[in-house]
Amino acid sequence: MKRMGAMLLIVGAISACTTQKKQEDLSMLGKLYHNTTAKYNGYFNADELLAGSIVQLDDQHHDNYTQLLPMYEYIAADNPQAVAPDLDKAIEKVTVVAQLHRRSHWTDDCYLLLGKAQFLKKDYESAEETLRFMTDEYKPSKEKARKESGTKTKKGSGRTSSRASSGRTGNARPSKKEVAKSKKQQEKERKQYNRELKKKKKKSSSSKGKKPSTPKPGENTETPAATNPVTTPADTPEEAVPTTISLGNSGSEAIESDPDSYFLKHRPAYQEGLLWLAKTYVERDNPDAAMRILGQLERDPKTFKDIGREAAGVMAYSYIQQKKYSEALPYLDKAIDEANRPTKARFSYIKAQLHQKLGQNEAAYQAFEEVLKYTDNYEMEFSAKLSLAQNAWRTGKGTGEEAKQNLEKMLRDPKNAEYKDQIYYALAEIAFEQNNREEGRNDLLLVIENTSGNRALEAEVYYRLAKMAFEDESFVEAKSYFDNTLDRMNSTDERYDEVRRYSTNLTEIAENLTVIIEKDSLLRIAQLSDDEKLALAGKVKKERDDARLKAAQEKAAQQTTAGNKGGAPALVKSDFFAYNDKALKRGIREFQRKWGDRPLKDDWRRSNQNTIADAASPGAETQPEAVPIDPENLSEYLGDFPKTNQEIEEFKIQIREAMFNLGSLYRDRMKNYPKSVDVLEELNSRFPESNYELDSWYLLYLDHTDLNNSARAKEYYDKIVQKYPTTNYAKLLQDPDFAAKFMSEEQQRSRRYDQIYQSFKSGNFQDAYDQGQQAVAQLFGKHPLKAKYALLMAMCTGNLKGKDAYVEDLQKVVALYPDTDEQRKAKEILRMLGGAGAKLPGQAAEEESGYSYNPSELHYIIIVFKQEVNLNDVKFTVSDYNEKYHSLEKLRISNIYMGEKQETPVLVLRRFKNAEESMRYYEGVRKNAKDFLDAGKYKFDVLPVSQNNYRTIITTRNIDAYKEFFERNY
Repeated sequence: MKRMGAMLLIVGAISACTTQKKQEDLSMLGKLYHNTTAKYNGYFNADELLAGSIVQLDDQHHDNYTQLLPMYEYIAADNPQAVAPDLDKAIEKVTVVAQLHRRSHWTDDCYLLLGKAQFLKKDYESAEETLRFMTDEYKPSKEKARKESGTKTKKGSGRTSSRASSGRTGNARPSKKEVAKSKKQQEKERKQYNRELKKKKKKSSSSKGKKPSTPKPGENTETPAATNPVTTPADTPEEAVPTTISLGNSGSEAIESDPDSYFLKHRPAYQEGLLWLAKTYVERDNPDAAMRILGQLERDPKTFKDIGREAAGVMAYSYIQQKKYSEALPYLDKAIDEANRPTKARFSYIKAQLHQKLGQNEAAYQAFEEVLKYTDNYEMEFSAKLSLAQNAWRTGKGTGEEAKQNLEKMLRDPKNAEYKDQIYYALAEIAFEQNNREEGRNDLLLVIENTSGNRALEAEVYYRLAKMAFEDESFVEAKSYFDNTLDRMNSTDERYDEVRRYSTNLTEIAENLTVIIEKDSLLRIAQLSDDEKLALAGKVKKERDDARLKAAQEKAAQQTTAGNKGGAPALVKSDFFAYNDKALKRGIREFQRKWGDRPLKDDWRRSNQNTIADAASPGAETQPEAVPIDPENLSEYLGDFPKTNQEIEEFKIQIREAMFNLGSLYRDRMKNYPKSVDVLEELNSRFPESNYELDSWYLLYLDHTDLNNSARAKEYYDKIVQKYPTTNYAKLLQDPDFAAKFMSEEQQRSRRYDQIYQSFKSGNFQDAYDQGQQAVAQLFGKHPLKAKYALLMAMCTGNLKGKDAYVEDLQKVVALYPDTDEQRKAKEILRMLGGAGAKLPGQAAEEESGYSYNPSELHYIIIVFKQEVNLNDVKFTVSDYNEKYHSLEKLRISNIYMGEKQETPVLVLRRFKNAEESMRYYEGVRKNAKDFLDAGKYKFDVLPVSQNNYRTIITTRNIDAYKEFFERNY
């Protein structure tokens, strides 16, 4: 019997694999073979890979309970590249299944899984194309039409079949003409069937209670041939979002929505495809299209129960993404009712957060109680308890002090030791709501002191500290906090771009403030007498010695605690707070939070704190003991303070420049006109008649005008007109039409510069130099074109007189035009001239204007090495990385050398459809650095570059200029 069964299977497999049979002629054994092989070989393994990828993405995401939780963790995960290898394998498997077993029931499932995999990779554009094709190609009406067409063909005359087969023998394939004719015949029959079907529908609608005969849902539904499941056919509509969506059979016989009815039958993937297409539309900021699909799924009685439940969740998700929180709540309730316990807990927590955002604290309180009923996750349970403690006060169930006491009780619970940071954050929120700003700030600092490594919470704390510092106009501190926020915040956070903007805008402000503070401090030290300098240096030395001694003692204590190697058991680390410096600092902060900043003395709780010690030594102060210092080593302790009048004057020049820059930045970057006024007026007060006087007066005129302070604005108007009557500023103030005339003249000057620059690029260096001199003679004051001409003429000089003259002129550009793009470029050229990659100007355009930002253009990735490398080794490493994370992109790797002596090795990865895809690769390298080139062994830059910009790099051989362009634009 076993041998007979094996023979039957072999015969069935052979008959199933024959290619001359049409789809409708497939035998029962053939259908069984294709369905079984498709499901349990490729599709099953791909589905396992997909499920595992979702679990990995869920595990990768760490919830930030201070912000609205994401409904789907796999969407919120920051690094989808981590699962790209498994998803690529899944895509390959379903592609093979769809090609080899397109007669099986599982072809639509393969397309669905392909779309899901692309979605999880955050390749939403491709996912949309795939899912649109799938839902269009496998809609029930088309499936039924194919089924009916197959039945009619079978029942047709035998002559057609005989004639089709008589011309072929064995495994011979039909000719192209026969295939075309067969397709035309099928199309003709399909149209005829549809016409008959419409007639039947009309008859059934006129006859009440009479139901038309329709095929059963369990019948075989054959799929069309598909050569490549990734490619959307040309006839697929551009926007496949119908106003009505067919979910079941064309007739009125409803499809059973109970999934159990498909226990022994294949269930069509069409409805699930619509659900994932709606998710994709949400991610692609097309909520209207998503809502049309979800609304139809919600209303149609043929929708499967599990799909309807998930559709409610996706509907809530779409509304949340649109910040329509009140509209999301009913759908969230519906999703919660039918979800499993972990999902109930998560969605209930989100529901509570939505109520909080809407100011519905009583409803939020009830929702948090539901979370405690459902969740088995202690972190979520703990966060819900924290929120309940806060909401009890907000809803009038207790006072603010009672809420604090409950939270402090949680602090003392050993089980909550690793959650102290969250408790302090909750205390900070209560303090802020009670308008106790300083206590709130102190609690935020305690969060950092007690951090458990929760980067999401750290990002939240640094963000709030940064905003507070910014409000207090402590911009150096704010810059530091924003940088820390940027380092910890998930790039998918909606505030990420805002934080990056703050960090960027504050960079120059913080730099100039630092210059002013440091130079002023060193000038004050320079003004001290020699004895005062020695005394101050002695204090600094003592503080350093004390710090070193303390560090040595702590290290010795750690070594002692580590145990002795002679066999004695290791000593248990003491829990006594005084032996733990971190615990001491934490205790001080906790003390200050509760009692304020009190001096260390007896009876500190009492209002009358006079003691015998106070009476014995009134006003006594402990002075640090002076430590002898060698006068020659003062700079080691006091910094590089100026020692000559020339150095003092140089410091003052730097302070003047920083103050003027700061005043301009406050106005231009921050729109902080009062702060701009303060700095610029202090500049003119400290340094009267400086070279910034005219420019600062004009800025002050503008500042006071914007502040509606007309009297002060008139004061600076008069100063400019009286002291500088011939300047452009005076003309601009007195003549309303001067601006237009001036702009016209400026445009002519800019055009002339462009013409001279073109002359330089054409190799006419002497002519460009001569014309440049004439143009500069017509520029007055600090005209911005002066710096451009200086750099251009320096490059002309380099070609006319050689490297030494070139270096000399570049150094002049650096000295005469500080804080300009031309100065930065001159510095970069000087650096290159000092290295092996130097080149003379004219060989390449030094202007950054040679690059353009075209995000839709084809892109490459270039990997630029800053050292000699074995190109074969790095190629293999990058190739392995690409095979793991980008196997479907089929990236090609080549190498070139740049620099005058061809000494800079560069790998080129081709190609990416647009900037977004190349940046996805770039971000993936950053997040999966351990699988890329060893940063400890190789020094390199990874740079996405458009095709045209790559050609410019090849021409100029100047990667550094492009790197600056990339950092500004990508």
